[in-house]
Amino acid sequence: MQVDVTKEKFVLNKIVGQKTETVVVEGDMIVPDVKPDILNTINTTGNVCIYKKELLDGKIKIDGDVNVYVIYLADNQDEATRSLNTNIDFSQILDFEGCTR
Repeated sequence: MQVDVTKEKFVLNKIVGQKTETVVVEGDMIVPDVKPDILNTINTTGNVCIYKKELLDGKIKIDGDVNVYVIYLADNQDEATRSLNTNIDFSQILDFEGCTR
């Protein structure tokens, strides 16, 4: 008796839902000693980078950071505009119906 065996990859991705939620990420930014202190903030932009996702029963835990770029008015004699790059880490648990481990 001859048995033929084949090996195939099976990949399954199923979208269980979509959700849009606003999350406020707060953190302290330390201005290095080589830069003047901040007198007034002119503009702030940020890019979110999610580096870990974990499924829980009915919830999703997301870990990541926000890469922040700040343009500010310096507190010195010149009162020139300066910029600062920093990262703010965050961890958030979102309620999500229908997701299971």
